[in-house]
Amino acid sequence: MSNTMDIMAALAEGGDGSFREQSVRVGVVYTMTYDRATVAVYDFDRAKAGGLPKGGFLVAAKQMGDENFVLMRILREARLPNAAANDLARQQAVESTANDKPWSEALDDWMRNQVSLHAVECRILGTFLKKDDGEYAYAEDTDNYYAVHDLMVWKPDPNTLDLIINHRHRTNPIALGEDRRPVGRIRFAAAERPTTQETIVKLAPTDLLRRRTVYLGMSRSGKSNAMKITAEAIYRLRESNPEHRIGQLIFDPNGEYAQDNPQDGAGLHRIHETLDLSRQDEVETYGLFATESDPERRIMKINFFGDPLPPHWSDGEVEAALEQLLAGRDIIREIMADETARYTTAFRDVDLAVPPSAASDHGAQVRYKRAILCYRTALAAAGLTPPHWQPSIQNLFSNQVINALKQDANPNSANAQIYGQASASLAAAKENHGQITWNTLASVFSALNQFIADGKSNYSTFENSYIATSSSGESWADPRFKNLLRIFETQNGPRSFQRAQDQHDAAAPNDFAGNVIEDLCAGKLVIVDQSTGDPKQNEKAAERIMWRVFRKQQESFRNAAGGTATAGDLGHILVYVEEAHNLLPRASATDKLSTVWARAAKEGSKMNIGMVLSTQAPSSIMPEILSETDNWILAYLNSRNERNVIAGYMDFEDFLDQIGQVSEPGFVRLRTLSLAYTIPVQFDHFQLNLESSASADN
Repeated sequence: MSNTMDIMAALAEGGDGSFREQSVRVGVVYTMTYDRATVAVYDFDRAKAGGLPKGGFLVAAKQMGDENFVLMRILREARLPNAAANDLARQQAVESTANDKPWSEALDDWMRNQVSLHAVECRILGTFLKKDDGEYAYAEDTDNYYAVHDLMVWKPDPNTLDLIINHRHRTNPIALGEDRRPVGRIRFAAAERPTTQETIVKLAPTDLLRRRTVYLGMSRSGKSNAMKITAEAIYRLRESNPEHRIGQLIFDPNGEYAQDNPQDGAGLHRIHETLDLSRQDEVETYGLFATESDPERRIMKINFFGDPLPPHWSDGEVEAALEQLLAGRDIIREIMADETARYTTAFRDVDLAVPPSAASDHGAQVRYKRAILCYRTALAAAGLTPPHWQPSIQNLFSNQVINALKQDANPNSANAQIYGQASASLAAAKENHGQITWNTLASVFSALNQFIADGKSNYSTFENSYIATSSSGESWADPRFKNLLRIFETQNGPRSFQRAQDQHDAAAPNDFAGNVIEDLCAGKLVIVDQSTGDPKQNEKAAERIMWRVFRKQQESFRNAAGGTATAGDLGHILVYVEEAHNLLPRASATDKLSTVWARAAKEGSKMNIGMVLSTQAPSSIMPEILSETDNWILAYLNSRNERNVIAGYMDFEDFLDQIGQVSEPGFVRLRTLSLAYTIPVQFDHFQLNLESSASADN
């Protein structure tokens, strides 16, 4: 049934249109409070209803009257006052048969009927109220109860059950339609009967937008499968309206989203084929390395050297030219995080941001360009393949410094010959319009580092003379340049960040993180394959991408607040993070908002960032995030400690025994923004239907 009106039409097909005629009556409400009820049931009625599984729904109402009913969930067995007498009768029957036959055969009809009366304890979830227009509204409580009442109890028929499990109590205020997608079927127990009639569970994809969603369960419990089904539901919003395109970003630790695999057949990256759409406009995959199975994959490498600096200074053009260089700088800083030697830490900690004063200060421009050239030379010395363009020292080294380096200008230094060679190299480059090789530059900068530190060199004389004639009164070698030079103290200096080679591509036209943002803003499904390469590199690449997402949405939020945003700027982005415990700070962490993952999960809602977190350890997620989570998918958790973490949220306490006992993949407890209560669901197996698309083409 597509909506409540369809359900009610089905309920109205017989008699007075009451659910009472469609459902199976199983007993009476024995006692009732505002939140609990004891239901008395005979074995005959239980058998007629096909069983009453723990966690199953029951509805209570008067035998005749309006169409309102109280919704209840079976929690556990309960004892009636006659339980002691029944126990005695049962004991006597067992003794009389001496275990030669079923003890129930020893009971006469009257006693059998007495003993078969038992009870179940139920939680009262709320009340369904029929409105004048024929639709149902749901209230999350009851407004009254009586000590003496005439409430009967029914096990819901498929149509009533459909109303219960697919009723949207709340909605996300997002104008993207009400398309709901089937994701599985209701399932109350693993030991369900083969004759059980299936009732389809539908997910409202918009429930996930701007919200936090968690998939919790052990490995192989079906978390990834459920995430793929969710991602498919979000993607298919464009099926009914091509403008409803949600950018989705999936970090894929095992490569099962970005590639075909034995488990799913066609991978999620081929979802565009189900709608007969071109991949170019719909899906992008990224990874550290190319694969034969995915020739269209974009490689997550950047040009650590950046582009040549413009001939005439412009802050915007300089920043654009150095965008990849500065991104690579952050990666190198992470690689060198554990360095302790003075010469490497000095290089690591240098700030290479464009100085604010450079736009109006020619001297600052020269000093900055010289620092960038030194940094790029260190990259080449570390083994990173240089770009196709040749370095230049044009206007960076005056005749004054070249003369100060000459061998005969340093008669007291043991390194005078080295300085003389550097002087000759710089002089030759000046004669050649500034052109020089990276290897020659490495020798020059190594010599300059020694020249500045050498107390017997000519540097102090040169420096004093330079300062005396300088209009700014500043040193020739500022602290930034000196710290960069220190990496050339030994050959091991540049080797300290050689691992950056794996993430470098001199031909990369731009920063891949920027490409990801463009893809997401275009409403594409973006999958980042992290199954190959160094795990640390993958983690840092994912972090860089996520920071770009966060800042882009943050900027859009500010623009919206200022009234300057366009409709495209306010697009939604949904981010999926598997193995979230590896990225989020622990619940006990002191600096909980230091990572982009924590900030996005905590603050992303107002910036139209939805976060989908998957982990086998609920305790790894900060309570501040869990307390603001709207969508929950709970699978098998074998740890009592982990189950206790979720016990305090929503109504999950009702399912703790099942969550810790039943390990069947895909059998989960589902609570979404739309649902006012948790429902047990067997998720479908994710499988793209590519045959229908092929048939349509034929």
